Amino acid sequence: MQARQTTNMAWSEVEAEGSRNEALQAARQFAAVLAESPQYRAMEEAERRLRQDAAAQAAIRAFQEKQRTLGWQAQVGLLGEAERAELTRLQGAMLAQPAVRAYTQAQEEMALVCQTVSQEITQAIGLNFAAACGPGCC
Repeated sequence: MQARQTTNMAWSEVEAEGSRNEALQAARQFAAVLAESPQYRAMEEAERRLRQDAAAQAAIRAFQEKQRTLGWQAQVGLLGEAERAELTRLQGAMLAQPAVRAYTQAQEEMALVCQTVSQEITQAIGLNFAAACGPGCC
């Protein structure tokens, strides 16, 4: 009896491992298809251009440095009017950069693709896929 239970348990583990491997293979195939999508390619190209755009990089650095300088005050809403205006001005200058706008737009379009895929998976398996994967998954 003990040998039979061990054999059944081992077989269950083999089946589970096989299912896991099939799921991983399907995920790899999906990732390859997603990487060839126009949205993904556009996002990669926008990111490349953003990294190479000196003015955009300077605007991003200026905004991030001001955010760091103001630290927790900005997070909890304790900024004075002058600091808030300066932070808003720097954020506007950053977002006005064409490379930043293009990258943000490409990210938004890719996020829509990912949301659509997540909804399709959710519908197909009857489980909220994004919630099951945890924060930041989809």
